[in-house]
Amino acid sequence: MIFERKIKDLITLFNNRKYEKLIFETESNFNDKEINSQVLMILGLARMKLPNRNFKDVLLAIKNFKKGYILEKKSKIGLECLVYYLYGVSEKAKQENSLSLDEYEDTKKFFLEAKSNFNYNEKLYHAISLLNVNTTNVDFRQNVLKELIDKDFYKEKTLVFEYIYNNNLRYDWSQKEFFDFTNKIKDKLQLINLPKIQQLKKKKIKIGFVSSNLVSDHSVTYFIKDLFNYKNEKFETHIFSDLETKQEDDTTETIKKSVDFFHNISKKNNAELASLLRSLGIDVLIDINGYLGKGRIEIFNSRVCRLQISWMGYNNTIGLNHSDYLIADKNLILEKEKALYKEKIIYLDEIWNSHAGLNIQRKYNPLPSQNSGAFTLGSFNNYLKISDDTIIVWSEILRKIKNSKLILKSSVSYSEIHFKKLFENEGVLDRVVFKNKSSKLEEHINLYKDIDLCLDTFPYTGVTTTCEALWMNIPVISMAGFNFNSRCGESILINSNLKDLVAKNKDDYISKVVSLANDSDKLKKIRKFIFDEVLKTNTFNTKKFAANFWKSILDTYTNHK
Repeated sequence: MIFERKIKDLITLFNNRKYEKLIFETESNFNDKEINSQVLMILGLARMKLPNRNFKDVLLAIKNFKKGYILEKKSKIGLECLVYYLYGVSEKAKQENSLSLDEYEDTKKFFLEAKSNFNYNEKLYHAISLLNVNTTNVDFRQNVLKELIDKDFYKEKTLVFEYIYNNNLRYDWSQKEFFDFTNKIKDKLQLINLPKIQQLKKKKIKIGFVSSNLVSDHSVTYFIKDLFNYKNEKFETHIFSDLETKQEDDTTETIKKSVDFFHNISKKNNAELASLLRSLGIDVLIDINGYLGKGRIEIFNSRVCRLQISWMGYNNTIGLNHSDYLIADKNLILEKEKALYKEKIIYLDEIWNSHAGLNIQRKYNPLPSQNSGAFTLGSFNNYLKISDDTIIVWSEILRKIKNSKLILKSSVSYSEIHFKKLFENEGVLDRVVFKNKSSKLEEHINLYKDIDLCLDTFPYTGVTTTCEALWMNIPVISMAGFNFNSRCGESILINSNLKDLVAKNKDDYISKVVSLANDSDKLKKIRKFIFDEVLKTNTFNTKKFAANFWKSILDTYTNHK
């Protein structure tokens, strides 16, 4: 009876937001035997709700929730403790921008236990879905997201968008499945009620670009900055930046100066953004985030501008009600495949984007194996792009090339690199070197000097990393793909006059790499050709690209009905 009254008092304190007193009362008046899962849950929630909560409070709350779950794994209270534990760990990961492998393994183990005990629970699945950092295990994450979506969970659209994006990382979906799924979800997304667009005569066409990544060293900046330096005077250019003001830096400032108007939209919701676009009279809106942004792509489900175009940020169909056009090139989407994309295709003449180059002096990089005696392969793509298929092929290459090693380096840090086990199963883990994320761009670029030959990932190929390698005169072997996203590496190499580096299939990929590893003279000739010629090609000719880009947009705008 006394214990029940003490619990009731805690609940009253909690409801009255007397969190500090609740914590004091619990620590002072409850003995060890009375600290059950319910008490631990209330205590942890009080810590998380403290008005001046600090990081130590978060850690203590996580400890409370974890203990509460362990004490009563099969009870509803225990399940609630686990849900709050997962939310707490997610908060901790956001603050630290990292998560220990042990902690990640705990969250995964506890989730699977609870799934076994309770089957599907929306709160449990939602909580684990927020822990999207520090693991390369795409399959586990996709299974969680798929079960949420199958249960009609559309409260957090960004999780649905992530699920779509992640399917580009593996061969699980055909292009038709991308088309069908995106076509299906549009009915679940917000429709913003807006008046009909009035056609007014203007001196210039107002064109806007939506991005959340216009900061130093982000890959998108290398493909967009020269576009504004060579802009067509028939356009009035606007940037709609979803970056928080405090995150803006020198690169942001440079881009601000190269456009006519810069708008920070980080504090606006989608309806407010749509109203802003209308009030400014934006004629053409180009999204360069795609499904990777903060859910801004959802405005393409409504008619916010006369023309709504997707470019660069997400290289596949968006599929929403008013995603009108998709910018590509003839290497990426074949004529016979156009029906598999919701959008009409704007085919640029040669390449769908062009790299502005690096602010690092180019010097010819000789073949490192000539001095080291070891043949060094490398891939600096995001680890999420390294599929099981890729690992099997790379492992076979390592077995076939004597004294070879593979250097892997990601632009994102991961505590759990699940494919280490796959390399171990293939018997080549001791020949794979994992490099940490570089803090400075120059440090990252200089690592290419140690690489004899770069290997592209598949089906999700590299774009920025391929351009970086070519800038450093390092050849890249890429795989021919089956859709826009999986053909990006192919298009870059074709436009760099390096078509012979595109493999038709896995066997051809292995053959090309092994052949070059065993023919140093040929490899040196290719490296010299890249150094001498690649900056003259479409891949790096941003002036030529910009002229084609602006003309294509102007023609599309003029002919659009």
